[in-house]
Amino acid sequence: MRRFISFSILSLWLSCPKVFADNRNSGPLKPALVVGIVVDQMRYDFLYRYADCYSKGGFQRMLREGYSFSSCLYSYAPTYTGPGHASIYTGTTPGLHGIVGNTWFEAGAKRKYCSQDDSVFGIGTDGIEGKMSPANMLAGSIADQFKIAGNFQGKTFGIGLKDRGAIFPAGHGANAAFWFDFQNGNFVSSSWYKSLNGKLPSWLQKFNNSGLMASYLDSVWKPLLPLQRYKASTEDDKIWENPLVPNRAPIFPYRLKDLNTPDAVAASPFGNSLTNQLAMALIDAEQLGNDSITDFLAVSFSSTDLIGHSYGPFAIETQDAYIRLDRDLEKLFLFLDQKVGKGNYLCFLSADHGIMEIPAFLRDKQIPAGNFSSNKTLDSLRSISIRIAGQDWLAGMDNLQVYFRDGFFNLEESKQKSIESAFIKWLEKQPGVLRAFKLHGEKPWPEPPLLEKFQSSFYPGRSGQVQILLKPGVLNQGSAKGTTHGAPYPYDSHVPCLWMGWKIKPGEDVLPFAIEDIAPTLSSLMHIGFPNACTGKAHSIPLKP
Repeated sequence: MRRFISFSILSLWLSCPKVFADNRNSGPLKPALVVGIVVDQMRYDFLYRYADCYSKGGFQRMLREGYSFSSCLYSYAPTYTGPGHASIYTGTTPGLHGIVGNTWFEAGAKRKYCSQDDSVFGIGTDGIEGKMSPANMLAGSIADQFKIAGNFQGKTFGIGLKDRGAIFPAGHGANAAFWFDFQNGNFVSSSWYKSLNGKLPSWLQKFNNSGLMASYLDSVWKPLLPLQRYKASTEDDKIWENPLVPNRAPIFPYRLKDLNTPDAVAASPFGNSLTNQLAMALIDAEQLGNDSITDFLAVSFSSTDLIGHSYGPFAIETQDAYIRLDRDLEKLFLFLDQKVGKGNYLCFLSADHGIMEIPAFLRDKQIPAGNFSSNKTLDSLRSISIRIAGQDWLAGMDNLQVYFRDGFFNLEESKQKSIESAFIKWLEKQPGVLRAFKLHGEKPWPEPPLLEKFQSSFYPGRSGQVQILLKPGVLNQGSAKGTTHGAPYPYDSHVPCLWMGWKIKPGEDVLPFAIEDIAPTLSSLMHIGFPNACTGKAHSIPLKP
C-alpha cells in the first residue's frame, strides 16, 4: 500500500510541475506562459521621458520588479517593422532570416511584401489582407522552439494590428496568428494555420462581432491627463505634424468618426487598447498558461508607430499614446496576475525600431537635420543609366538600396562597373548622403564600422546592389511633415529590453545587448534549444532562488 501511494504521488508530481514546484524554489520550475511584447516604434528614452505620467503598474512595474538591458541596440540596418519583429524572435539578422525590409524587389523587378503569400487564402476576409504567412521568413522563431520543446503540445499565438507584427513572432508552427483587416475592421488570419480548419475560432468571431471596434470608431481622442502634465512634449498644433483627420489642424480633440474607417482606430491609441483586449480574450479562451506545458503569446502594439510617423516623438499625441499604452499594459499584467498567477508567467518587452525627430523640429532648435527624396534620386539615376548603357536598367529603390533589373547582370562587366561607379559618384555628391557603396562583389563593406550593420542585412536575391547611407539627422522622406525610421543610428536602433515575472530579480545591465540576443537569452532561461539560425548571444538574468 505504501509503495502504491508513493508511486502515485511521484507520477502526479512528474505530470504537474506547475502545481508541484520544487520546495527549494520560490516558484514553478518554468513559467506556464511566456508573453513577448513588441511596441512598434518605441525608443529607449520613452521609458524615462514620460515616466512622471506613467502608472505604477505598467512600464514602471517592469522597471521596478523586472530586469532591464539598457543598452539594447539593433545591429543591422534598415530598421523597419518586418525585419525588427523577425530579428527579435529568430535571434538573428536579415542576412540569415531573409526579411530585409517591409518590401523589396525580386524576380525581375517585382516588388515583394515581406509576409505576402499568394499560395494561401484569408480566413475571415476575402481581400489580400488574408494572403499572408511566415513563408518568406527563412529561419525559425523562438515560438517554434517552444513548440518543439513541448513536443508540439504547447500553444503558440501571435497577434497585432499589422500582419507582419503578428506572423513573424509566432513562427512557422504556431497554432495561429491574428491581425487586423484595415478594410473590414476585424481580426483575421490565413489558411497557413492548419489548426484553424479554415475558419476563425468561435471566441474570435464573438470578439469581432462584439461592437468593440465600432465603439472605438465612435469615440473622441483627447488627452488622458490635463495638458499641463505633458511637459515632455512641444505645444499642440505644430506645422511639421500630419493631422489624423485630413484638412484640419493637428490638434485635440480628434473625432474618429470624421474618418469613418478602421484606419482611424488603428492610427489612434485605441488601436493598442483593441489589441490589448484581444490578447486578454485569447488568453482566456485558449486557456493559455493553464497546464504543465509552457505556452507562448506574442503581442505587437502597432498604433504607436502610426501615431509617431504623423506627429513625431516630441508631440503631445505621441506622449498621450504612450501614457494610454502604459494603462493598457497595467490591465494586461493585472489580468495575467489573476488568470495565470503572479510568478507563473514571464514577460519581455522590446521594440522593432525607434524613430527620428522630424527634421523641421530639429532645425527649429538649431540642430542639423534634413530630408532626402528617394523618388527624385531614382529619376536622376535612371538618366545616368540611359546615358551610359542606352536604357534604364533600374528596377527601383527600396530600403535606400538601388535595385537593377535582371538583365543588368548579362551586360559586359565593364559596363556594369561603369554604371555602378557613376551611381556611387553621383550619390555621394548629394546633400544628406554620407556614403554610397556596392552590396555585392569584392570588398563590399568599406569603413567606417557603422557600415558593417548593412552587411548583417544583406541577403542575395532580396537585397539591392548599391546602398545609400545618409548622414545622421537626415530623413529618408521627401515630405516636410511627419517622420520615419530605418537608419542605423541610435534614434532608430536604441530600444527597451525589459523582463518581468516568474523568477526574474530586479536589476539593470548597461553592457551592450544586441536585439538578436533576446531569443537566445529566453532559450537559456527556459533550457530549450536556440532558434535554428540564431546568431545572438545569451545574457545572464539573475533569478530568485
